[in-house]
Amino acid sequence: MNIKLIYISKNKSNNIELLVNDYEKKINHFIKFSSVCLKKKNQQTEKSLIVKSDSDLILKNINKDDLIILLDEKGKEYSSNDFAKFISNKMMNRTKNITFIIGGAYGFSKEIIEMFNLKISLSKLTFSHDMARLFFTEQLYRSLTIINNIPYHNQ
Repeated sequence: MNIKLIYISKNKSNNIELLVNDYEKKINHFIKFSSVCLKKKNQQTEKSLIVKSDSDLILKNINKDDLIILLDEKGKEYSSNDFAKFISNKMMNRTKNITFIIGGAYGFSKEIIEMFNLKISLSKLTFSHDMARLFFTEQLYRSLTIINNIPYHNQ
């Protein structure tokens, strides 16, 4: 199984980048994982134009044959164990590619929400894109250690 994380970002924190890279290396011991930063090319100022621009950028960079999961605060919340079960289930069902997406600052367009209705929430709290990437990669790593019975997650 391959898992990809797509996110829209302007700036990256070097400190968080080091942590994310560390988790990405650990994840790649279990499965093929990659992350793709989509850089905004135009700087719109109107919210609706920003959402449209972000959505167009996302749609150009996804494979619609993949299982697309939006990381959205309105999505389903999982415990770490339940997220591990979710990932394990996808592995058992031989899901080939999963793409998780962190949207832009104003979230996902109505078009994307209607097109890809599977949404997972990292928390009811709102995080910066860098923090969301860090929390997601850590939870993905945690889920893989749970699946493989490696002592990392404490119950």
